[in-house]
Amino acid sequence: MIVRKAKLKDVNKITKYGVNLLKQHYAFDPYFAPVKNVNKIYQKFFRSCIYAKTRLLLVAEEDKKIIGYALGEISSRPPVFKIRKTGFISDIFVEKNSRKNGIAKQFLAELKKWFKNKKLKHIELTVHVKNEVGKKAWNNYGLRDSIIKKRVDIEKFNIR
Repeated sequence: MIVRKAKLKDVNKITKYGVNLLKQHYAFDPYFAPVKNVNKIYQKFFRSCIYAKTRLLLVAEEDKKIIGYALGEISSRPPVFKIRKTGFISDIFVEKNSRKNGIAKQFLAELKKWFKNKKLKHIELTVHVKNEVGKKAWNNYGLRDSIIKKRVDIEKFNIR
């Protein structure tokens, strides 16, 4: 199994996995419902990632078959902060039958190396509050809670 930078020929498979990941988030929370043309939007987005200087799109390949992908990017913070740039882990997806083989760990090692080469000092990500498996995994890699994000349907916002 190898982890490498994604190529244009990989975009269809990555798109399939991106939609799958989105559906996993949707299962936690209907707020993440995908739009009807999600495949087309993801294809365009992932193509742009291949050429972006501020994003790294990786794939895991086994026997010439893509079995997962990861996306990291440089995130900009407002100019009022001393720390202006951070590494952001946007997506990691591994096919179900290939999980628990250290693929995510290899993705993370490559992302960390890329972030360090970009002179970044911090890595961030988001994980859904109901995603117990994800929260546990990220804690194992040393990530800690730093911000609590809240959301409410406007009709339930308790302001009169």
